[in-house]
Amino acid sequence: MNPEPEVRPKIRAFEQKLISGRHEDEWNRTPNATGTGAIHVKSFHCKFTEEALAMIDGQINEWLDAHPQYEVKFVTTVKADWKTKIGTEPAMIVQVWV
Repeated sequence: MNPEPEVRPKIRAFEQKLISGRHEDEWNRTPNATGTGAIHVKSFHCKFTEEALAMIDGQINEWLDAHPQYEVKFVTTVKADWKTKIGTEPAMIVQVWV
């Protein structure tokens, strides 16, 4: 009798890196927690699928949880064509300004 094939999850977790990795470790300016004036931005991106949107929510929430000293000033989003190895695909870019 053949064993059942291993079922692999369709969603793969990956670290969100846009060129510089953990750039907040190199920030010189301290967070401005007065409710005004953003001093830094963190960008996230994902495809337009339900799973990818859930993943980016988790990444943003984890990043905010890891940085309780940051106060979100505003957030921007844009739909753009993201270049991939096989062409371009629609993507959402979220920028969290702290």
